[in-house]
Amino acid sequence: MSSTDHFDPDLDLVVVFETNDRVQLAMATGLLEDAQIPFFALGQIATLVQDVDGFLRKWIRLQVPRNREAEARELLATLLVEPEERG
Repeated sequence: MSSTDHFDPDLDLVVVFETNDRVQLAMATGLLEDAQIPFFALGQIATLVQDVDGFLRKWIRLQVPRNREAEARELLATLLVEPEERG
């Protein structure tokens, strides 16, 4: 969840975005924060461990409550389009 929210284990979380690109992750979390959609970044702690392999790009999965899934997917859709498709 974002840093100001408390994690609720009763939430029905769904993955709406996956990336191993830090810039994409920052853009995605910014969009969710601006829309006030609570989220949890699954795997983010793994990005802090650089001793194993600094070049290994770890995947982060953003999860949101199921009741906000459609809204989150719509917001994040522009990040999922390949650069050549954007025109």
